[in-house]
Amino acid sequence: MKSIKFLVLFVFALTITISSCKKDESTKSSKEILTSKSWKVSSSKIDGVAGVIEDCQKDDILTFAASGTYTYNVGAITCNADETTYNGTWSLSADSKTLTVDGETASVVITENQIKVTLTIDTSIMEMTYIPV
Repeated sequence: MKSIKFLVLFVFALTITISSCKKDESTKSSKEILTSKSWKVSSSKIDGVAGVIEDCQKDDILTFAASGTYTYNVGAITCNADETTYNGTWSLSADSKTLTVDGETASVVITENQIKVTLTIDTSIMEMTYIPV
């Protein structure tokens, strides 16, 4: 009888142990999130006041490559006749709080669902939010 109770307890304990051992889901680094998707602007603010995203900006796509380059693809609707796709360089600080694009730095918060960029231009604070495409 003791051996049956022991066997039942052993099987129960084994079942709990196996079912609770899920594979640890690794979290992506900010750089991995930034480079694993393409992004488009979803909102902007200047000094806390919501800005208007023009139709010609809504279809523009920003893509960061792991190599430290980026591509800004101008969509089918352009703001200016001479507007074109362009490339540049970027880097992310070790603490992932500062994004430098073509030598210009900005504070950044990167999540799976958005990139929030905050920069100061003269005395104005500009916030841009990007979402994955």
